[in-house]
Amino acid sequence: MLPEVPVSELTLLIEPTAELPGDRVDALAAGLADDLRTVRGLRVAHAQRPAVGHGKSPQAWELGMLVVGGLFSATTMRALAQIAIAYADRIKARSIRLRSGDNELVITGATRVDPQLVEQVARLLAQGGSGSSDPTTAALPATSRDGGSATTGS
Repeated sequence: MLPEVPVSELTLLIEPTAELPGDRVDALAAGLADDLRTVRGLRVAHAQRPAVGHGKSPQAWELGMLVVGGLFSATTMRALAQIAIAYADRIKARSIRLRSGDNELVITGATRVDPQLVEQVARLLAQGGSGSSDPTTAALPATSRDGGSATTGS
């Protein structure tokens, strides 16, 4: 069983398959936020400040970006992954990128929710505060339904 990760913050970024107007991307993010708010213990908001990632200076606020915080138990992380995967599949998004600090995990509608994926989300959250940008410490690839894998790393 995975331990609970202390109150932390995770950024989710919706990456549409095609170029969409800003208001449509915001509407997609609002839909994902509504789905995530069904998980007890999560706080979900639209990003209101620059994103920090990959050890670079803050990036401009991105359309379709949500900030999720709370106490991440194994159950919460599994629910978050299931919702993100189902949402990416439902809206036919290219991917939903999960970022914590310098680390990220990219999932798609084809990603399979299994214990390995939940462990990857836990590692992502645990490493986010460490400032590590060493790709060898990034989460392992998520297994997809078709035998492929999701992208991870920094």
